[in-house]
Amino acid sequence: MPSQAFLVAGGGIAGLAMARGLARSSHAVTVLEQAPVFEEIGAGLQLGPNAVKALKHLDAWEAIEGSTFAPPRIVIRDGHTGVVLQRIELGRDFESRFGEPYRVIHRADLLAGLLAAVQASSGIVLKPGKRLIGYERTELGVAAKTAGGEILRASALIGADGVHSAVREKLLGDGLARFAGQVLFRALVPLSRMPADLDYTAVSIWLCRGAHLVHYPVSAGKNLNIVAAANSSWNQEGWSAGADASQVRACFPSCHRSVDLILTAPKTWTSWAGAWRRPVRSWSEGRVTLIGDAAHPMLPFLAQGAAMALEDAAVLSTILSVDRDIPKAFENYESQRLARTARAVRMSCRQGYAYHASGPLRLARNVILRALSSDAILSRLAWLYGWRPLER
Repeated sequence: MPSQAFLVAGGGIAGLAMARGLARSSHAVTVLEQAPVFEEIGAGLQLGPNAVKALKHLDAWEAIEGSTFAPPRIVIRDGHTGVVLQRIELGRDFESRFGEPYRVIHRADLLAGLLAAVQASSGIVLKPGKRLIGYERTELGVAAKTAGGEILRASALIGADGVHSAVREKLLGDGLARFAGQVLFRALVPLSRMPADLDYTAVSIWLCRGAHLVHYPVSAGKNLNIVAAANSSWNQEGWSAGADASQVRACFPSCHRSVDLILTAPKTWTSWAGAWRRPVRSWSEGRVTLIGDAAHPMLPFLAQGAAMALEDAAVLSTILSVDRDIPKAFENYESQRLARTARAVRMSCRQGYAYHASGPLRLARNVILRALSSDAILSRLAWLYGWRPLER
């Protein structure tokens, strides 16, 4: 099938994954990234079996696997008493059940692996320092305009430009993303600097009143990724505002000693305000569509934001490998993704409410978590981790 030319706005995880998928189908791709270099800031992230399947489908896993860490389990604790509420083993039985392993990785390492895979592909042009500010439909496709006045023409435009997507604003005009009443703090600490009496190999979640703490190893096990989330009215745009250690600790009053030890370990913290959007009925029109956070931004409490973007890229690139009718292909892509991503968005919100419960709700949550068997937990996650990409 002859190549078509695609323009991808955004050079983050979603954009590079999309470019890799399109190139594997022999399409020409131009990726616009507003930053001067392709790099990722932020916290670590979790790669469930569905994310690993998507990366393998995009033939990008080999470039990424060496930077991942294999946590033996997920451990959920009450952040005030330290009582273990649930253990989810992530070993051989888990992998057999869902078809792929569970991994954790720093965002920068994931992006570096995707960038290496993209640079090894033919037919991809990377344009850093180019911010898309708008586009117009043309007789043969789209004409996109950058902040510098450059006009780029392509058969179609895919917006992978994040929660504050310029492509989405032009396409849907639905305004700013919703502030969730959550502030999130992140820090990265060498494991060698952490107190020796705690286990850092697991994905550990500490549930507190109005807040929770998550930590796990990244950088192939060299560093500890720490994310603290708390109910807050703070609402500042951006992903890397500075945060004072006392500000973070103030969100965790009366916490367990281990939580306090972890919160005092980082020398510096950065913060961002949690934002999301209600699911929409469509995010495509003609030869323009959205993927990743541009299409369905979600809170991080289900650890699925990056995974959903990777799934989007795997599904859309597979559809475009066999269908030359781009508007029809975009409609097919939506039919495959709308319900699933909407469910993930809603589940992320519900997870945040449960994590931050207080009073009788907290006590009820703890009783339920302790009563559930591991098999029951995994059965509830089957819809998420059991996903499989479309066959080519």
